[in-house]
Amino acid sequence: MRHEPLTQIRRDATEYIEDAWYAIARARAVPRRRPLALRRFGRALALFRGADGTITAVDAACPHRGADLAAGRVVDGALQCPYHGFRFAADGRCVAVPCEGRSFRISDELSVRTYPVREAHGLVWLWWGAPREEYPELFWPPGMPDGEGRGTATGELEWDVSLPLVVESNLDIHHTPFAHRRVTPGVGHRLDPYEARLDGDIVYSSGTLRRDDERSWDGRSGLGITLNCKFPALIFGEFRGGRLLVAMAPIDERRTALVFRYALATPMIGGLLARLAVWTEQRFVQPDDLAQQRAAARSGLPLHACRFVPSDRAIVLWYSLYRRRLAAQREARAERAAAE
Repeated sequence: MRHEPLTQIRRDATEYIEDAWYAIARARAVPRRRPLALRRFGRALALFRGADGTITAVDAACPHRGADLAAGRVVDGALQCPYHGFRFAADGRCVAVPCEGRSFRISDELSVRTYPVREAHGLVWLWWGAPREEYPELFWPPGMPDGEGRGTATGELEWDVSLPLVVESNLDIHHTPFAHRRVTPGVGHRLDPYEARLDGDIVYSSGTLRRDDERSWDGRSGLGITLNCKFPALIFGEFRGGRLLVAMAPIDERRTALVFRYALATPMIGGLLARLAVWTEQRFVQPDDLAQQRAAARSGLPLHACRFVPSDRAIVLWYSLYRRRLAAQREARAERAAAE
């Protein structure tokens, strides 16, 4: 299979793709009175809701002496440090230093770093990259229900492998009858027809898993699966009348957080079936995938040594885009360093 050279890219470690929105958590996981502790992009974060319910994300290390702000609480819409009671507003400014009294003039150096976040579709999205005056609109897959409503179910997992390996697994159709034979008995192993293409920053792919019998195949039987990826880390697709979303974000270079959602439009029992699908994902599907990707990470096989076949085309397209974005980031860093 011909493809662009994918050299100097490691599957078992990652540079984070910048200037992109990542879904980092379920919105309902962020309570009103307490912060939510998260680790994303190798940084300890604290998420909290201000007085109006808007979510703020800050570095969890208190700028005073490094206490864990995620272990604090929310007081009057500000995040209070559990160690000395310093409070931080939604814009990161320190607004209270109890030990110095109300008249104390607080230095800007006591501010905590904040990150652009949005709450939408039942998820918390964080912008990883340089600050902007205006941020791109959030992408949401057409036809996917907005939020955690009727007929949907959502689950969360963490994988101890890098983000590229998680994307590989979730864009891979033809492993289904082998890695997931416990939940897909009788599914054919031939992926045909199969199509994958890149349009802007979205990888589109679809195919049918069927029996390898040209004479008896009627063009309609088999398991049809669609798996697409809004680069860098939002998988969305369809199969058997349902829709699937997998939102991924790096915890660090070796771990990845996943939020996945099923939506089934079956009257009356769609929600029940969606919850069953999430349970199956957590109990069987994702553990099967994780075991294989752990093995891939341990193998140390570099990407350029992988012998891709035509049914891997969606993965190759994703890595090609990944390589180009990394190259652009590295070039931009070098230009900034030269300018300084």
